[in-house]
Amino acid sequence: MLSVAYLANLFPAAVEPYVMEEIEELRRLGIRVITGTVAGAREGEILGNPDVVLQPVDGLVLARAIWLCLRRWNRIRDMVARVLFHGHEGPIRRVKALLHTVLGACYAVRLEGLGIEHIHVHHGFSGSWIAMSAARLLDLDFSMTLHGSDLLLHRAYLDVKLRNCALCLTVSEYNRRFIATHYPEIELTKVVVARLGVNVPETGIPKLVARRSNAEPFRLLAVGRLHAV
Repeated sequence: MLSVAYLANLFPAAVEPYVMEEIEELRRLGIRVITGTVAGAREGEILGNPDVVLQPVDGLVLARAIWLCLRRWNRIRDMVARVLFHGHEGPIRRVKALLHTVLGACYAVRLEGLGIEHIHVHHGFSGSWIAMSAARLLDLDFSMTLHGSDLLLHRAYLDVKLRNCALCLTVSEYNRRFIATHYPEIELTKVVVARLGVNVPETGIPKLVARRSNAEPFRLLAVGRLHAV
């Protein structure tokens, strides 16, 4: 049985019920899924109990994480060098990335011994750097899902994340073209469009068509946030 660690900044969030549906579908397919959240949730913010909660950080886990970084320094050395010496990020962003590297080591410590074979992270925010760090330290592949603002607005260190991930799922062809334009060095075969949609029963389509006259244009209402992305 394939074992996958599934991480999100807040998991499972009440405003993202589709994530739990993804988990349930993976389990239905016979995949063992260990769920994880970066932040400890406040009451009412989550729909269930994740298997791994990274924050607040346990002191013993932190000590083991630092030791893991020292023992396997060669696996994360280029990531740390990118944070410290390259790119155009500001000092605060760089410090956060270093802290997220340590959190990634904490995540690796929490996953050790669980037989995890792959790490997937939902969204390209700080959780993706944490998942990438853990995957490096454990010598695993990782994948990530990119939605909107994590790609189009807040894409900190996304060049590193895209280069290191084995698979990137994104929700639209527009996003895929955006990656191709802004990160031309990334092999596009690993960027896959996985749209967020709803299942429409086949039996409902003929009834819908029958109610329309040939002269009527088809009108579709799409409801969403009035948000720039």
